[in-house]
Amino acid sequence: MRTVSTVDQLIGNTPVFSLTHPLVPENKKLYIKLEQFNPNFSIKDRTALGLIKKAFETGKLQPGGTVIESTSGNLGKSLAMLSASMGFHLIVVVDPKVSRNSLNWFKSFGASVEVVDTPDSLGGYQTARIARVKELLEERPGAYWTNQYDNPDNPLYHESVTAKEFTQFPVDMIVGSVSTGGHFGGVSRGIRAIHPEIRTMACDVTGSAIFGTPFHPYLLNGLGLSWRADNTNLEDFDLLNSVTDQNAISLCHIIARDTGLLLGGSSGVVLFSALKALRYKNVESVMAIAPDSGINYLEQFYDDEWLIEKKVQLLTIEQIKEQLDAHVDTYTSV
Repeated sequence: MRTVSTVDQLIGNTPVFSLTHPLVPENKKLYIKLEQFNPNFSIKDRTALGLIKKAFETGKLQPGGTVIESTSGNLGKSLAMLSASMGFHLIVVVDPKVSRNSLNWFKSFGASVEVVDTPDSLGGYQTARIARVKELLEERPGAYWTNQYDNPDNPLYHESVTAKEFTQFPVDMIVGSVSTGGHFGGVSRGIRAIHPEIRTMACDVTGSAIFGTPFHPYLLNGLGLSWRADNTNLEDFDLLNSVTDQNAISLCHIIARDTGLLLGGSSGVVLFSALKALRYKNVESVMAIAPDSGINYLEQFYDDEWLIEKKVQLLTIEQIKEQLDAHVDTYTSV
């Protein structure tokens, strides 16, 4: 039995699940790195720890100081947990898409919450949240903005620490959510340094502008942006793939019913992309990084009334498979 004395020691070394399912092509392997086994049920525990440790090391954050961050949920939860454990005050800037569960989560650790109600000119909230963060920094001299979007400490931590957990699995491809470019950009660079033969596929929700397509609002939260963060370098990845709300949400429901794995929306995007990657003729095995748990979304896309309100029609296994089986070519790099 491993005994720990601080919460941060519970972060990392997450398990890998070998998925057996009708959607996985015969004689091919799909492994899922389950980041929901971090203490706050998401990969953002790793990001939060890397950013805070570096801030303390460099003196940008002092004991008892204030941290400010814009987040749709998971990173805020992780920072809130660490604020209670490591002795700093946290202000989380969120938007109306955040769940009540998340708000209570932040507050239970003693964090303060700022809600931005007015979207930006494109209909999204990310740039509006960032603007509020900058206002708060002016109001609180000495406060530290972890800035998951542009802080290079984010991908550097994942490159040097998180990537090491993938070196034991010599798969053909690793699939992850592009998000802010932090965790998967760092993981991709770390993997390439050790296993240059392994390819990486970055995925995102349709409607996000990270891959250069026009932004439009989407239902899933926890991924996607209306711009491309400085931490996102598309050259870190071999392939890019976008997944619709409907496909990701439908797949989450299918996997929950068929396997007992309750996955978050970003995990649905990643898993759909990984299943697509397995349709390529020259890909026999894939590792999918599932960033979070569905526990955060029980009042959202796992709720029947929410699905009706948002006009989401769940697809069947056969309908998902029909879409996936349309992709059988050999992959080419971007």
